[in-house]
Amino acid sequence: MAEYPIVVREIGGKMRLGVEEADALDADLRDVVTEGYERVDVQDCGDGDVVGHVVASGDEIEDVRWAR
Repeated sequence: MAEYPIVVREIGGKMRLGVEEADALDADLRDVVTEGYERVDVQDCGDGDVVGHVVASGDEIEDVRWAR
């Protein structure tokens, strides 16, 4: 299984949530990102803060582990 970090990035002056290395994972990550915005106040995070990990086997999401 592989782990893909869920990271806060500053884009266009706003803090955004995304999954790093998501191109390597052919899965729909919209639900993960939506849940992240519900769990994490991204405005209180810094650029590059890791707030969790997506654990995947092949192209299937096995688990999402939140650090916050």
